Amino acid sequence: MLIWKAAGPEGNSIDAVLSGVTLAPSATGAFVDTRVHMLGNKRFRALYQVFDSNASNPTGRCGAGREIHLFVYELTRPKPIERGSAVISSCLETVSLASQNAGSPGSESDFSSVIWQDDGFTIEWWGIGPGGNASSHYVLRDGWFVPDPPDLGNR
Repeated sequence: MLIWKAAGPEGNSIDAVLSGVTLAPSATGAFVDTRVHMLGNKRFRALYQVFDSNASNPTGRCGAGREIHLFVYELTRPKPIERGSAVISSCLETVSLASQNAGSPGSESDFSSVIWQDDGFTIEWWGIGPGGNASSHYVLRDGWFVPDPPDLGNR
């Protein structure tokens, strides 16, 4: 289940859903995955922050578009620790999730193309994604989620 949280004057805190995490100052909101994903004995939660694509030029290319970044947090005390991020939807970079291009109502908030597995997660892209791949796999290595194979670069 995903919960939408609009950014607001309260400092962009999303404590009610992901305690201890603050949105980036330029975020317009976020979708929080309420599911906890287990990798070994570690617990993770996904946060999808939404940004304006080209806020400084609203009538220019992608001026009304959005960018979505996936942030993965390890659920630790006293507060979660960011363990990786990736651009998953971008008008400027022409990147999008397969699930967000289904054309069905609500598909803009469909993050089912981020698929969790025992060693990390896979992102299924619409068309050709980063590095010309239809999907990208990220694994937990030395405390960070990194592309596997490593030569793909992190988006």
